[in-house]
Amino acid sequence: MNFKRTGLAVAVALLVPVSSYAAEYELEEVVVTAQKRQQSLRDIPASVTAISAERVEDLLNGGENIRALAARAPSLNIESSNGRQSPRFYIRGIGNYDFDVNATQPVSMILDEVALENSVLKSIPLFDIEQVEVLAGPQGTLFGRGTTAGVVKIDTIKPSHETSGYLSAGLGSRGTYNMTGAVGGSLSDTVAARVAINYLDRDAWIDNSVTGDEFGGFDEISYRLQFLLTPSEELSTLFKFHGFHQEGDMPQVFYANAFTPGVKGLRSGFDEEEASHDAPAGFDLDQFGASAKIEYDFGSFALTSITSYDTVESFSQADIDGGLQGGPEAIGALGGQAFFSVASGDGLSDHGQFTQEIRFSGERDKLFYQVGFYYFDEEITVDSSDFTNTGTPLNLTQVEQKTESTALFGQIEYDWTDQFSVILGLRYTEDEKDLQVIPRTGSTAPAASIGDDDSYVSWEVAGNYDVNPDLSVYARVATGSRGPVTLGRFGFTSQADTETITSVESGFKATLWDGRARWNGTVYSWQIDDQQLTATGGTGNTNEILNADTEGHGFETDFEAFLTENIRVTLNASYNNTEINDSGLLTELCSATPICTTKDPIVDTFPGFFGTVNLVSVDGNPLPRAPEWIYNVIFDYERSYGEGMVYASTDWNYRDESNIFLYDSVEFVSEDRWIGGIRVGYRSDTDGYDVALVGRNITDEIVAEGAIDFLNLTAFVNEPRYWGIEFRKNL
Repeated sequence: MNFKRTGLAVAVALLVPVSSYAAEYELEEVVVTAQKRQQSLRDIPASVTAISAERVEDLLNGGENIRALAARAPSLNIESSNGRQSPRFYIRGIGNYDFDVNATQPVSMILDEVALENSVLKSIPLFDIEQVEVLAGPQGTLFGRGTTAGVVKIDTIKPSHETSGYLSAGLGSRGTYNMTGAVGGSLSDTVAARVAINYLDRDAWIDNSVTGDEFGGFDEISYRLQFLLTPSEELSTLFKFHGFHQEGDMPQVFYANAFTPGVKGLRSGFDEEEASHDAPAGFDLDQFGASAKIEYDFGSFALTSITSYDTVESFSQADIDGGLQGGPEAIGALGGQAFFSVASGDGLSDHGQFTQEIRFSGERDKLFYQVGFYYFDEEITVDSSDFTNTGTPLNLTQVEQKTESTALFGQIEYDWTDQFSVILGLRYTEDEKDLQVIPRTGSTAPAASIGDDDSYVSWEVAGNYDVNPDLSVYARVATGSRGPVTLGRFGFTSQADTETITSVESGFKATLWDGRARWNGTVYSWQIDDQQLTATGGTGNTNEILNADTEGHGFETDFEAFLTENIRVTLNASYNNTEINDSGLLTELCSATPICTTKDPIVDTFPGFFGTVNLVSVDGNPLPRAPEWIYNVIFDYERSYGEGMVYASTDWNYRDESNIFLYDSVEFVSEDRWIGGIRVGYRSDTDGYDVALVGRNITDEIVAEGAIDFLNLTAFVNEPRYWGIEFRKNL
C-alpha cells in the first residue's frame, strides 16, 4: 500500500463539499501569538501550526516528553541521543544533531516568551499547557537565539481571578505512574495565583544480559508557581518560578550491533527489552528558573518588559558502546558484543542564562508596530569524561563557555486596504562567544582558548490578502542568521562561521463548509549559506562543526473538519526536500574498518589510530534527520451519554526514512514508520471527571532513532508500546 498517495487522496476527497451538515456546529477560531500578540491564525502571513492543550496531554500519555511532538506538526522532527535530556529540534529538515550540551540549535524553543538556549534546559516537562505553536521558517525579526529554521513556542496556563484547577493520574505499562495537579484563582482584588505540579515515575524494564539486573527506570518532579498582579487597569505584572528534578539509571539505552552489515533496518530478532551493558550509567538533573513580565498601557502605546534567569545542573553517564567487550564475536557481528569499551559522561557543573527583552507596541490608524531590545547572556561549564567499566573517570576535560548577544528589532504591520496588509520586519544582532578548554584528570588534550564574534541583520517582508471572508492568501520573504559557533570536547576544538538563510514561501488559509472545515497550505523554498553542520563519530568519535551551503524546498498542508456532528477529522502533511550543495565538503566515514556500507564515494584515505580513515564526499546528500514526508491523521468521536460524553480518539503519524549522519550508508538509516495512538473514555459534565483507556504506539513499531558509528553498529530506538488508564477530576 502506498501510504503517501493514499494520504493525499484522502485529503482531497474530504474537500468535496458536503451538504448534509447541521448548521449548529462549526470549528472554533484558532488564536495564536506567533507575532507576540493575539491574532486569528488566518491573519498570520506565515506557516503556523497550533497544537491544543488536550492534544499535547494525549501525546504525553505513558511517560513521553517533548519528543512526542515529533512529526505531530508539518515539517517538525524531534530526537535526542541523551534520552529524556537535551531534545534536538528540526523544522523543514533544518536542525543540528550535535550531542554536545553546549551546542546551538537553529530551532528555538520559547517557553512563556523566554528562549531556552541550552539543550538541557529544553528537557523541561510539558504540563499545564495552554497551547503549543510551531512556526516554520526564519523568525529572526521578533525572536532571537537561533531561529533560522523556526520556533517551537509553548505557552502555559496563566493565573486568573476565576478559580480553576484539576488533578489527573495515570498508571500503565512498564510500571509507569504519573500525576499532575494545578489550582489557581484570586488571592485578592489585585492578585491572582496558580500553582502546578507534575510527577512521573517508571520502573526498570530492560534486561541487562551482562549483570542480570534491569534498567530503564527514572523519576522526575517539576513545579510552576505564578503570581499575577494588576494594581491598576494600566499595569500588569506576572511573576513565574519553576523547577525540575530528574534522575534515573540510564539516560539513553544503546544497543550494540543493532544493524546487520549491508542491510537497512534493525536486525532480525532485535529486542528493545534486552541490552548488554557492562559499564555503570545514570543521569541526574536539577533546574530552576524565574521570570517577570511587566506590561504597562500608556494609552497611545504599551511597554512590555520580560526578565528571566534560568540555571540547570546535570550529569549524564552512559555505556556508549552498548555491548560487552571481549566476547568471541568480531566487530559488526550480531549480538551484544563490543569491539572495545566506551563509556562516557557529560555534565553541566555550572550554568546560568539571563535574558532581558523590552519592547514598545502600539496602533495608529491602520498601522501596528513593535520595536524592542533583546539581551542574552549565558555562562556554562561542561565536564566531559571517559569512564572505565567500573566507573572510574578518565580523560576528564572541562569546557567553559560564555555567550553574549544583543539585538535591536522592529516590525510594522500596515493595512494598505481593507483586504490587503503588509508586514516589514528588521533585526540587528551582535553575538560574541568565548570558549576555554581546560584539561583535568588524566587528560592528554591541550589547553585551548578560542572565540568569535559577529554582527548581522535579519529582515522579512510579507503580505496578506483577504480574497473573501473565507479565503486569504499570503507571501513571505524572510532571512535569518545564527551567530558563530565554537566547540571543544576532549581537546577537539572547532569553529564555524555565521549561517544565513533566505526563505521564500506562499500559501493560503481557507474556511470551508460554513465554518465546519478549514484548509491551510504553504509552498516554500530556502537556501542557507554556511549552514553549521556537525560531523560526529568516525574513527576517533570526534565532534566537528562545519560550514556548508545547503538548500531545500517543499510544501505543508493541514485540514480539519466536522464530518458529522460527532466526528471530527484532522489531516496534515509535509514534504521537505533538502540537499547539501557543497562539492568540497568531506566527512569521515564510520570507523576505520569500515563497519558500514557507504553509498558515497571515498575520495581520500590516510592512517589513523585504529586503522585507515576514509573520507567521503557528502555533496548532494539530504540533511540528516530530515524525512521527506510527514503525515498525521486524527479521528475524534464523541456522543452524549447520560450526563456526560462518551468519546474515542485515534491518531496516526507517518514519518519517512532519513539518514542518521551526513554521509549516506545502507545501515545508518532511520526507517519510515507509522505510529498510532488511541484514547477511549467517558467525561462527566456534572461531576467534572474524565476516565479513559489510552494507548501509544499501539502497533509496537520500533525503528532506529539514532546511532553510534565509531565502533560496532550501535543504535538507540523509539519508545515501545504503552497501555494505561488515565483519570482526571476538575476542581
